[in-house]
Amino acid sequence: MKKSLNLTLALGLGVLLAGCATKMDPTTKAPGFLPNYSLLKPIPSPDGTQIYSYKSPDAKLSDYHAAIITPVALYQTATESGVTAEQIEQARTNINKGIQQIVSKKLPITDKSAPGVARVNVAITGATLEGEGFSVRNLIPISAAIKLASMATGLDNKKPIMVVEIKVVDSQTDKLLKETVTTISGEKFRMNSNAVEEFQKLATEWVQQALKYSSSD
Repeated sequence: MKKSLNLTLALGLGVLLAGCATKMDPTTKAPGFLPNYSLLKPIPSPDGTQIYSYKSPDAKLSDYHAAIITPVALYQTATESGVTAEQIEQARTNINKGIQQIVSKKLPITDKSAPGVARVNVAITGATLEGEGFSVRNLIPISAAIKLASMATGLDNKKPIMVVEIKVVDSQTDKLLKETVTTISGEKFRMNSNAVEEFQKLATEWVQQALKYSSSD
């Protein structure tokens, strides 16, 4: 039997509402997961999402023969309204398994740093879209984004989104190879994220889409 998730569950995924003209604001203070948000540029994206990407001009992902997967960062804490630490850890474990399955189709997975080994870091968070653009200062817990999405659109002129951030670095030098931010429309998760299992499935799909752009040369 599915455990219902209280609408205060916050999982870290960037989402943009379909049809909104959105742009990154490089002047805002970054939350710190990605090293440089100002490098990101929008690229052609599927309906209901917007993807921003940057690849170091002297980095060749084809030079890497294995990858270390860092445990996914979910921007959510246990709450008085019913989200437990156990639920958060369950979601983290299952999403990690999904990330490993996705990456292993392209590269062997290892836990040893070495030449030719990349480190893949993934974070999922909620955010709000206010006015014309998405700002990295507008991050909110995943549960808060889910709650906003369940309410009438346009409430307080804030539109919920999920944000998936991916950083790929050299495992030995920490040199940035590629970074990607994927934002997903509230309409794409509004009706399908009110149970732990449903959210985990959606989150894995979102990460899969984001990794597709992060793994290309």
